[in-house]
Amino acid sequence: MLTGKRLEAYLAWVIHGRRTPLRAMSSMRRGPPRNEAYKDWIRSLPCVACGVEGRSEAAHTGGDGGMSMKASDYSCVPLCADCHRQAPGVYHRLGKCAFVRARGVRFEEMTARLQKEWRRKCA
Repeated sequence: MLTGKRLEAYLAWVIHGRRTPLRAMSSMRRGPPRNEAYKDWIRSLPCVACGVEGRSEAAHTGGDGGMSMKASDYSCVPLCADCHRQAPGVYHRLGKCAFVRARGVRFEEMTARLQKEWRRKCA
């Protein structure tokens, strides 16, 4: 026997041909820290993989996202579009571990140094 949420989901499927949302989205939903000013600053830096200037994107490298959420903005490093997502052998195609091995970039050390510079800049 269907009751409650199961009945609601069944009726939404039969009548409207769609699934009900798994959970209501809330404006109070908590997630990893966001900071647009920090990401803008990251984008102003040269790419940490190839050194090209003026084309950096803020690449999220942390593991604190999950559940379809991006990691904290404070895990971002500057990567040009070619190193981040466009060319073969890039961060989003290789994955974090393979990219680190191939390029020799240490994201944990890099993000710690960038956060320290950011705090000093904003102080």
